[in-house]
Amino acid sequence: MKNLMIGAKTAVKQCMNVKPGEKVLIITDEKMPKELSEALKNAVRGVGAQCVLKFIEPLKVNGQEPSKEIAELMKTPDALFLVTSRSLSHTKARRDASKFGVRIASMPKVTEFSFSEGGLTADYRIVRELTEKMEEKLKHAKTIKITSDNGTNFVTNVEGREWFKDDGMIHEKGNFHNLPAGEIATAPVEGTSQGTIVIDKMAYYGDGIKWTVKNGFAEKIEGSDLLEKVVNEVGHNGRNIAELGIGTNPNAKIIGNILEDEKVFGTIHIALGNSISFGGKVDIPLHVDGIILKPTLEVDGEVLIKDGKWTFLDDSNFVENTQMSSSEQKPKTKDFPVQVKQHEETSNSSGMSYNLGYPNKTTQDPYIVRELLESHYFDPWIGGWTRLNGRFVINPDLYGEMIKIVEIHEKVHNIYNTGNEAFVEKMTWHNYRNGYFDLSGGYL
Repeated sequence: MKNLMIGAKTAVKQCMNVKPGEKVLIITDEKMPKELSEALKNAVRGVGAQCVLKFIEPLKVNGQEPSKEIAELMKTPDALFLVTSRSLSHTKARRDASKFGVRIASMPKVTEFSFSEGGLTADYRIVRELTEKMEEKLKHAKTIKITSDNGTNFVTNVEGREWFKDDGMIHEKGNFHNLPAGEIATAPVEGTSQGTIVIDKMAYYGDGIKWTVKNGFAEKIEGSDLLEKVVNEVGHNGRNIAELGIGTNPNAKIIGNILEDEKVFGTIHIALGNSISFGGKVDIPLHVDGIILKPTLEVDGEVLIKDGKWTFLDDSNFVENTQMSSSEQKPKTKDFPVQVKQHEETSNSSGMSYNLGYPNKTTQDPYIVRELLESHYFDPWIGGWTRLNGRFVINPDLYGEMIKIVEIHEKVHNIYNTGNEAFVEKMTWHNYRNGYFDLSGGYL
């Protein structure tokens, strides 16, 4: 069973920063798994905030305005989660709610995978850091060129356009982001986009879709009759090159869901249709994104991304850890010789003894130190944080109260790699019971 509370608690605590006593509204519809909104509701109530769950009629297309009643309701809470089957991100109702100071997380078609394994399991401080690093390179950009081995050869102008950071930190009044988050994006200047774009992934619209772009519009679309049909239904502005975005979330993966796909680190996405929310001038009820998986991004002559690899990150370990493709994002497991303190023993209720030796911090590698399990003696898998006094650490808020021994290697790797100190609790081996760590009885 997937642990949806991983993403729910990240969204509520780290991303939305919900406080006790705040009013939180969750809007969803019958086409979305009810378990997702229930997990968010439980996480909201878990921090002592008030929560209302509101079901609406499913909208027909992304960007369609909700009813007047719902639009007014969206202005009323402190924080708003939009867990809907169609996106409300690029609507007047959402923009008006933001103007009223509502903190908003838009989560159209969000999946259980995102909550349990994907983009919502990220440490959003790292997402923010990556987003800010890219923003620093882009903030004065004029001409952008995108190429790729798939045939993309595209150029556009963004001079004078603001870059919007979707880093997932929705802490201030009026803040608005997608969740999962992790991108920096803008609207190209209307009429300036030229060339060929080959979209690798576009969710249910298909793969390998070719756009021939002239004077800011995708005048020719090849490889997807469905996309052609949807664009034609809203008129010529449906072909407007509306957004250019760069993914900045190391935990996001290509899963065939655009909300997550467009956040994958090392990818670029380009959208058709509505550009108002990104500083553009086209306001229509359509906004659809396509993903380029291994792009090369050149900004005013400087190459910032080469075949999906960011070129300007100066920390080699950080680069290695964050530049894995979606198919490669698996925990790395390495064993290292470490000096271990003199073993101490303690007994649990069953009379079995466990090794309490703590490996010293190693400088050999940033990954997890692991010692083999032997009989009923073992050394703990630890994160190696000296700031936590050498104790074994794990995140009970994210991973629940019962953690299997066989899962700890991966889980601690993820916590260490993201440096998730904000939610970490300490524990000792007296919590170990019959092959599980029981985190329900408090922490030392």
